[in-house]
Amino acid sequence: MMRAALAALILAMVAAAMVAAGDPHRGTPLWPGARYTQEDRDRAVARGLRFMFDVAHNPDTFREYGHDLLSAFYNISITSRSGALRSTAWTMGHERALAWRRLHPTVPPGADINDFCDLVFGHDAARRLGSPDPSMQAALARSSTRFTVYDYLLFDPVVEPPPSDLPDECSKCGQQNARGATVCSRCGARLQMRNRYDLYQDALITTYSGDRAGIKLGAHYRDVLKWAPQMRPYPPRLPDNKDDYYGGVYSATHLIYTYNDYSQFRVSPDCFPLEYRHLEDNLRQAVAEKDPETMGEYLDTLRAFGLTLDNQLIRTGFEYLLGAQNRDGSWGDIHDPDPYGRYHPTWTAVDGLRDYGWTRVLPCPAP
Repeated sequence: MMRAALAALILAMVAAAMVAAGDPHRGTPLWPGARYTQEDRDRAVARGLRFMFDVAHNPDTFREYGHDLLSAFYNISITSRSGALRSTAWTMGHERALAWRRLHPTVPPGADINDFCDLVFGHDAARRLGSPDPSMQAALARSSTRFTVYDYLLFDPVVEPPPSDLPDECSKCGQQNARGATVCSRCGARLQMRNRYDLYQDALITTYSGDRAGIKLGAHYRDVLKWAPQMRPYPPRLPDNKDDYYGGVYSATHLIYTYNDYSQFRVSPDCFPLEYRHLEDNLRQAVAEKDPETMGEYLDTLRAFGLTLDNQLIRTGFEYLLGAQNRDGSWGDIHDPDPYGRYHPTWTAVDGLRDYGWTRVLPCPAP
């Protein structure tokens, strides 16, 4: 289907969704006395999704981030309550999945670990969006054994939690030093340690995605999930701990995302009480820092825990996001030169605002 025809279909779906939500002339308030209506919310979500679709048609952006954008369209298409939104996201995602297959017909012989993981993520999303490729599945499974658990995750979760003594690349000369080193062996510069919360978030995403694709990426998700108690408590926001604070927040949200299949299911607060409390306690921090990206993650995880628009925190988040949308339909800094900084805040905001079709509450993980 040509892009113009897709655009016309999307607009028709959006119009139908808005009419179905209530009187398009008066609007239905999101809650009694709310500043915004259901129609305002539906329009904001539709504009955000259309922005992501346009971003996904930029050749350079799609080449670099296509795997992530496919995941966005797929997740929206299977978890949204609105039939129109599900259909729209699926149509967008299927068209882009076919394009992704044309870009990635085989596994390049010299693919590094980052490119390889992106291929696995993109392949699985494309398969779920109606573009399977059994030969690519087999090639990825064969190629996955070229890398070790340390290539994939930088630590081995079978035997230890995310470490705090793993140095980042030297900021002065780029050398990757041995674990435990505090000064660079090449140039003598002082080294910064990798954030253990970032290591945990990446490990959750990588192993969850690999298990879902049927391709082991260093370890299994259960190997990483078992270390959740070691990551608690999460750091509060302090004047000088931005990296630790955000690393902790995103570890908490991605623990929930990967456990509930990215919002396919509800989760009881009793299963993750410290994550629930940390997110609840810090939601308003996203307003203070004018951070729509993190607000989207607060909203969809807390709503997966069962909070609704009857809750004042959720109302605060909705009002903030609906007032922070850019004129082009995006959220975030319109001057950010990195396309990820344009589409990812938009994705999280769309997820924070849309209604979900949860069917059941998951049992708690085994101790």
